[in-house]
Amino acid sequence: MNPLTVASVTATAITGSFRQPYVVSPDLDGRQPARAKGLPAGTAAQLKQMVRLTATQGTGQKAMAGLDGDIGAKTGSAEVDGNATSDSWFTGFRGDVAAAAMAQQGGHGGDAAGPIVAAVLRAGG
Repeated sequence: MNPLTVASVTATAITGSFRQPYVVSPDLDGRQPARAKGLPAGTAAQLKQMVRLTATQGTGQKAMAGLDGDIGAKTGSAEVDGNATSDSWFTGFRGDVAAAAMAQQGGHGGDAAGPIVAAVLRAGG
């Protein structure tokens, strides 16, 4: 997984339906983004509640502090090739904006990648 894919998963959690990530607008070359069936309503509600709790009471709380409105987050870390410090990733949403970041050898996701995502969400309204 990469940050763009993780941001797509986060957008799916917000809306309950799949959001195709893209780097270049499909309007430029006429591509049709992939479409998928929405999540069952109960699954979408549970997923959104879990990421809301992570942002307000869990491992994403510090990074998301000061953001108002409907927010959610998920932190992560990954060990790579026996490095002493793991890579960190963080994804979050505020309202209808989703973002994700990864920091190589950043340690815990909320410490390194979290502030990057929070800054994007602050700037995104």
